[in-house]
Amino acid sequence: MTQEFNLQNTTEQQPVAQGLLMLIVPPSLEEMLVDELLQSVVSGFTSSKVNGHSTVHGDAEMDLSIVEQVTGRQQRVQFMMHASVADLKNLVLTLKARFKAKDIHYILLPILEC
Repeated sequence: MTQEFNLQNTTEQQPVAQGLLMLIVPPSLEEMLVDELLQSVVSGFTSSKVNGHSTVHGDAEMDLSIVEQVTGRQQRVQFMMHASVADLKNLVLTLKARFKAKDIHYILLPILEC
């Protein structure tokens, strides 16, 4: 019985590396991104309204309204999704190609446990 148990343990597959992808986009891209994500490999995602705060605007010139310049914040939409790291990397490549030169910020993190 012990030998059988050991045999079963050696044949188990290694878990697939999982990741969490966060996308932060302008509200104007929300519906297009929802459509794109619904057709992607991710089985689901969450979205929420957030504010982006910044005093440095990077290399790209951002069109800030007077109110945004004074308050230092812009309205954004944040998407979060959990899938295999490989699938999320491919999704990022797809989004980069589809939404060239758009104001999309992303963060891809490994998941240790879920």
